[in-house]
Amino acid sequence: MNTQVLTDAGVDALTDLFPDWLVWADGSGWHARRRGLYLQSYHFGAPAFYVHAGSAAELAAQLRWQQAADAHAPFGCSAR
Repeated sequence: MNTQVLTDAGVDALTDLFPDWLVWADGSGWHARRRGLYLQSYHFGAPAFYVHAGSAAELAAQLRWQQAADAHAPFGCSAR
């Protein structure tokens, strides 16, 4: 079976599971970026707007973790 077919299937599956994220894979790994109008902030505790992983399974785990973090602290975490 063609590796690209499996990669495309993985991207489609992750896109269905995480519709708020734009998912893609390339030679450097698996990536996801938030969709829509999302403020990209680099301060400590800010919600992630981009994640990267070495495999589809690792990316899925990071996105699940991000969903839990968003539910707990939708505007990020503060030290206070």
